[in-house]
Amino acid sequence: MKKTTIGGLVLSAVLAATAASAAPYVELPNGSRVTGQAIRALANGDVNLTTDMGMRTFPKGSYVRAVADKPAEYDQAAAALRAQKYDVAAKLLEGIVAKYRYLGWDVEAAKLLAQARLGAGDAEGAVKAYEQLFLLDPAQKQNADAVWGMRGAMLKAKQYPALLRQLDATAAAGNRLDAAKAQIMRGDVELDQNHLEPAALDYLRTAILFADVKDPALLGEATYKAAAVLEQLRDPRAKEMYKKVVADFGSSPYAAQARGKM
Repeated sequence: MKKTTIGGLVLSAVLAATAASAAPYVELPNGSRVTGQAIRALANGDVNLTTDMGMRTFPKGSYVRAVADKPAEYDQAAAALRAQKYDVAAKLLEGIVAKYRYLGWDVEAAKLLAQARLGAGDAEGAVKAYEQLFLLDPAQKQNADAVWGMRGAMLKAKQYPALLRQLDATAAAGNRLDAAKAQIMRGDVELDQNHLEPAALDYLRTAILFADVKDPALLGEATYKAAAVLEQLRDPRAKEMYKKVVADFGSSPYAAQARGKM
């Protein structure tokens, strides 16, 4: 599975958020937008938009979405994340989530908040941040980065039973790529508990049973992790598995590590 640094995730999120930034507006069900100079959301979800014609109120349910100007605190938080000042970033992001509820930036801030919590070593806080993100914007449950990010946080938080239930449901859903990812993470769960033989079996199952997925990054990860666990078990097959990573999955981020083991 391709690894991405927190810095890379922050940059991607900032670029996406910057591209979406514009003057405050309210999008209506017919696809039209009403643009204004200032916008404020009330606690009940109603939105007040200041326009050239004066104040307009859009009751909750009458609009598709309302979006404010990008808050300065957002870029400050992103910069703090890149500088690994995770507590500073988290405080700024929490403020944005609270202040910009219903105005788009609550969701963008929630995405980064999970990363800030994880960077600070607060895996349980990261899980809660992802849960908050899904409450703010249920559509994020279809965002693979958010879903697998939460599962990674659950692994670090050692929330094994809940995580395994998610992985089992994903494997049963029928998508081969997601099922392969779930199988690898099942191995990660076993390895995190120092259950070496079950971990090796999960990784090997992925490498063998999901070869049809033809994803070098994913299969390279499964093969490398299988080799690494076999090496811990002093199984001579580990060397051959490392060679397979290099020979068959040279584009995998794990190929360089495997090359050093040959």
